[in-house]
Amino acid sequence: MRSRPSRDASALRVSRTRETLREKTVERLRESILNQFFAPGERLIERELCELTGVSRTSVREALRQLESEGLIETIPNRGPVVTSLSLEDAMQIYEVREALEGLAARLFVKRASDELVDALARAGEEMIEAAVQGDVHVVPDRLDTFYGLLFEGCGNAIAASLIRTLRARMHYLRATTTRRGSESHTRTGVRNYRRIIAAVKKRDAQAAASACTAQVRHAAKVARVVLGGEGSQ
Repeated sequence: MRSRPSRDASALRVSRTRETLREKTVERLRESILNQFFAPGERLIERELCELTGVSRTSVREALRQLESEGLIETIPNRGPVVTSLSLEDAMQIYEVREALEGLAARLFVKRASDELVDALARAGEEMIEAAVQGDVHVVPDRLDTFYGLLFEGCGNAIAASLIRTLRARMHYLRATTTRRGSESHTRTGVRNYRRIIAAVKKRDAQAAASACTAQVRHAAKVARVVLGGEGSQ
């Protein structure tokens, strides 16, 4: 097996706990892709994955099938499974869907969410903003997942929540990539947008919340264009 001198492979080791091996294996491999332990376009060799995780080839194969359904890997003829490389076009299509769904979710959240969920969303948003301001690029994507998870939980539309879940892994990957490589000015704009979202939600202003969410998705799309090389810095 080839060496990985710059990467800590011990984090992939799967422990045999109450959770099933399949679930734990999926979780470990998903995290390794999202954190770019495995780079975009890198071939995933079953034998190596078995050695890294300590689980059977059957568990690895099941995990790979799950990750393929999430869009994080793809199977290429005569090569096998490789980590998906998201193109700029792929990213822009994801942002188009996000803009529609998150604007709707924000509007519905304001109208339907309990006071407890409003408070939870505000706290999650402030925690994410704090991590962004501190430049903690490893924490920000997880905080964003929590924030949007609460947004869709409180919007009361199970179909919208289900649709966004199908994109969750790829969205997390995009967030991790743009957070690592975005500029300070990009971060400042994002922080302002999230503060607008939080303020609007607290005031129960549905239109303002939807507008702020839409503005943030459009901003994120602009950052992705820069990071993914589609356009020059703006």
